[in-house]
Amino acid sequence: MLTKLYKKYNATHYQDLPPINPLSFILRKAELCLDLTVSEWNWLKQHGLSETIEIIKNQENYRISLYKEIHQEAIKLRENRFVPFYIIKQTDTTESLIDSGRAFILYKVNAEQRLEVNELYFVNQDYHRFLDVKDFNDRIQKHGITENIPFDANAKVILAKLENQTPFSATDIKWLCTHNAYSFLTPLQNQFSRLQNKYKAIVQGVNTVSPLMLCHILQKLDENTLLNEIEIGYLKAAAFTETLEIVQQIEFSTLKVKYHATQIQDDDINHHLFKVLKKLEAGLPLPEPDINYLKNRKLFETVKFVYQKETDSLIRKIEQGHGLRPEDVIWCKAHQCEDIIFTWLKKDYAINYRQDTLESPLYAILKKLQTGNRLTDDDVVWLKTEELLTPATRKIYLAHHALEAQFYENEFQRTKKGHWNLVNASAHWRKAEKPQQALKQTHNLDFKQIRETKLLSALLTTRGGALRDIERLDEAEQCALEAIKYFPDSHNPYTLMGALCYDTGRYDEGDRWFEEAIKRDAKLQGQDAEIKRILLKKKDQEREGLIDYLLKKDRYRFAWADKFRRNKPAL
Repeated sequence: MLTKLYKKYNATHYQDLPPINPLSFILRKAELCLDLTVSEWNWLKQHGLSETIEIIKNQENYRISLYKEIHQEAIKLRENRFVPFYIIKQTDTTESLIDSGRAFILYKVNAEQRLEVNELYFVNQDYHRFLDVKDFNDRIQKHGITENIPFDANAKVILAKLENQTPFSATDIKWLCTHNAYSFLTPLQNQFSRLQNKYKAIVQGVNTVSPLMLCHILQKLDENTLLNEIEIGYLKAAAFTETLEIVQQIEFSTLKVKYHATQIQDDDINHHLFKVLKKLEAGLPLPEPDINYLKNRKLFETVKFVYQKETDSLIRKIEQGHGLRPEDVIWCKAHQCEDIIFTWLKKDYAINYRQDTLESPLYAILKKLQTGNRLTDDDVVWLKTEELLTPATRKIYLAHHALEAQFYENEFQRTKKGHWNLVNASAHWRKAEKPQQALKQTHNLDFKQIRETKLLSALLTTRGGALRDIERLDEAEQCALEAIKYFPDSHNPYTLMGALCYDTGRYDEGDRWFEEAIKRDAKLQGQDAEIKRILLKKKDQEREGLIDYLLKKDRYRFAWADKFRRNKPAL
């Protein structure tokens, strides 16, 4: 290394010196482009190294001239239209453009090269779009496209398909027609030829047909898209008779799918159904014979399109929460639109998330509830299986229990006996959230005339429950205690007493009554349901106190109670 330096700087007569010496130090500094000190220049003069001095000075002058040249270029490059003003302002400092690293970015911008992510701040937003357009035009020209087509999202998709040799869609070709990009016909040739052969659209002799427009029309056919009147007129003007027949066949098949008439498999374009469907497509009103024609062939889904305006209006009413009037229901039944009735009922009963069809038991059940008809045992079993007969499905739950209550009440009125009917009626009125109706069942009852102690206990218990529902707790407690006295083997009055004690904050006493109920085959789930109802009614500190009591009593059984601190669960 030192030998080469001695030779480069004409100081070979010093090469026999030890490797570490003043000259080797000076020459290596010069090679590193570091400025020499006065002492170092004097040392070279004292040792007669004038040629070495000249070489170093020439080298320094060359570097200075290069530095100035680059610096001036960089300043000039700042005038590029893609460099924003705030960047230019930043570079107008004492800091060297070259040393700052900005100059290299300016050179890249001048050469129209892509920038790294951390360099993007150096240019405005137009720069990379400019590069994208330039790149796009270069690629377009590479494929022999001569038109100056606009650079947009459609153009990028089309270019990508061209490069990947992917067939163009009708939308792509329509875009090319709009921009008169006829040079695309060359890469489209194979696709165009296939379409011409498939749809019998071979141009014969002299013809004024625009190949690009014809390609667009044929591609629409290939995508089973209906042609408009202008496009059909175009084919007629070009005398493509066979193509027009295929167009009609495709149109017939497409219309059958669109208007739900696929049961008719005949594709003959002279079929009357084709004429009917074309009227529908054109928005023309169908005369009565055509409507009967559809009905006779059981094309009821197609018939619905005849009344699309009316059905849309009814659906809007349902969506807006107005519901259907009786005359609307009659119209729907007369025009095979019972699915609209079902949609209304599901919304009205707050179960519009269900996807049941008209054949589902749900439709028949909702119709019964809406018209006030009692459900069968099978209906009730189905609802319970589907978890649709719970307080969570509130309107169904209330409607069912109200109908049941009315049934048992009517039965008692009809027979003037059978007091168990009153027990059932009262229980169902309570579940229907009509405690006053429940109280009426036992209001004027002469309990002294009832000799069956179990029945007497049941009547007093249900009356006590109804009194509890309307916050007449003292009277409710009196009923419960009397019920226990008449028939101590039933768990129901004990459960009622436990709930009443919890209502009034006597938790220990309530637990004792609940324990007595358990001894008589009461279920823990029923007691927990009562406690949840009570928690929902309690406010603030009372609720917190009951939660603490329950968790202290049995943390595992009452783990659910902690949820009531944060929110109310739906029961």
